[in-house]
Amino acid sequence: MRVGLISDTHGQLAPEVFDLFQGVELILHAGDIGNEQIITELRALAPVRAVYGNTDRFPLVSRYKRIDFFMLGKYCACLTHIVSSPKTFAYELFKMNKCADLVIFGHTHRAEQSRFKDILFINPGSASQPRYGKMRSVALMEIEHTEVKVEFKYF
Repeated sequence: MRVGLISDTHGQLAPEVFDLFQGVELILHAGDIGNEQIITELRALAPVRAVYGNTDRFPLVSRYKRIDFFMLGKYCACLTHIVSSPKTFAYELFKMNKCADLVIFGHTHRAEQSRFKDILFINPGSASQPRYGKMRSVALMEIEHTEVKVEFKYF
């Protein structure tokens, strides 16, 4: 399964995203969407799952969850906007009595991936407002039976 990961669009969707997400089966938006038009445009490519971020307001906060748990193939996935640190978030999952193999998040505007215990944390960066002298970014995630591969795309 090929999944497009995007975050921090803040109401702006660069045309490059449409080329980069060609052929994805699902798009996950990790918050700070900006407006519903972003989701509508992404749905032209593939089904979209999204959560709201700290800058999103009504009506987005009434339509989307703050944190979403679901299955991606055999993997338990968690989609959220803010992860203070992988260690702290793993503890929060424990307190919520939830498990996750994958945590997709945004907020920092920095593309990164890390692993804590058995959880893979993925932040696609910002598709509209990069920070730290970086370029805009999204990620492509390939889910196979035995592994998850993540490739960051900069534009």
